[in-house]
Parts: sequence; structure tokens; C-alpha cells
Amino acid sequence: MCEDRVLKFPTSEKVFHNINMLSWFILAVSGVAVYFKLVGESGASLLMDIHIIAAVISTVNFFGFAIINADRFILLLKNLTTWDRDTLAWFKNLGGYPRKLFGINFGPVEVAPQGKFNAGQKALYPLLIFMIFALIVSGWLLYAFTPALGKQSVVYIFNFHIWGSIVATVLVVFGHATMAFLNKEELKAMFRFGAGDIPLEDAKLHSPKWVENDLMKVEE
Repeated sequence: MCEDRVLKFPTSEKVFHNINMLSWFILAVSGVAVYFKLVGESGASLLMDIHIIAAVISTVNFFGFAIINADRFILLLKNLTTWDRDTLAWFKNLGGYPRKLFGINFGPVEVAPQGKFNAGQKALYPLLIFMIFALIVSGWLLYAFTPALGKQSVVYIFNFHIWGSIVATVLVVFGHATMAFLNKEELKAMFRFGAGDIPLEDAKLHSPKWVENDLMKVEE
């Protein structure tokens, strides 16, 4: 008997996420290496060329998804910004992760039912989406409009671009990526070829309100 499965990540979201992940990694590594002088002059010049190419890809990917898949982007933002009592109740025990990972009896045993995204994701992902947009804008301002900005403005924008990207990368690595590895089914759904679907039982476990309120039963 076939296992019931539900679509968690449409193809457009998978493409956006994976291109963004790859370009972000290249931008972070090249930017840090040049800023902290971890390479020589010729290496820095090459890395900056790579940085610009990755920036073009990141820009096209972000605005391409937001414009071409506007309905998916709006739905994504809606899911991330819709908070209710259960969303707030998630913080009482941080989704049960302290208990599951470290054996720390923190808060209630039961985790408040969540939607497609849990409260931790709703707190982190909008910030990361904003930072992608802000880093794209600040990066192109520095690249193309430095003479028109004035010295003080360039200093502010440059510092935001560098340190904002470092802080955001730390949040991605220790927040988003670390938590993603704890949900193997969603991780496989995001990165394998084909449909980004997960077992229905897994969806009921992690996102019961999403299953109950947003999914539609399709009769064969």
C-alpha cells in the first residue's frame, strides 16, 4: 500500500531556496575572505569577480521568484507572518527541542500545534528574507552608486553590508541549517530531484494545523 504524502515544497520554492543557498555561500565566503584579507591581492581580485557574479545570480533569483511566482511569495509571507495563540505557546518549551536534544525539562511536555512553519521559523525566516533584500540593495549601491552617495553614507552602507551579512550567515548556519537537519523528511524533500513531498504522518506530527486547515483531500 502506498504511503500518503503531501506537497510541502513546490518546485518554484525549491529552486528559489537552493539557488539562494548556493549563492549566499559563495557571497559569504568570498566577501569574508576579501574583507579580512585572507587572500593576496590577485586572489582578492578574483574573489570579487566571483562575488559580483554570485550577486547577479542572487538578485535575479530573489526578484524573479517574488515577481514570477508572486502568488507563492505572498502565500509564503502570509504563512510566516500569521501568528496565533499556538504560535506564541511554542516558545513555552521552544518546540520541545531542549528536551529532545539535551534532555532538559524546559516547559510543558506537549508542543503547541503549529502551521506550515513553527514559531521559531516564523521569527527567523522573515528576518532572513529582509536581510537578503537589504544586502542585495546595499551591495548594488556600493558597486554602482558609490560616487553619488557621499563618504559617510558609503561607510554606513558598507558596514551594514559586511556585518549584516556576517550576522545573517551565523543565524542561517546555527538557526536554519541546524534545525533543518533535525527534520530528515523535510530536508530530503527540499534537496532531492522531483516533488518536494513528505509523508502525511510527518506533516501531522510537525505541522498539524497546516494539515487540518490548509490541505485539501483529493479523491481518486
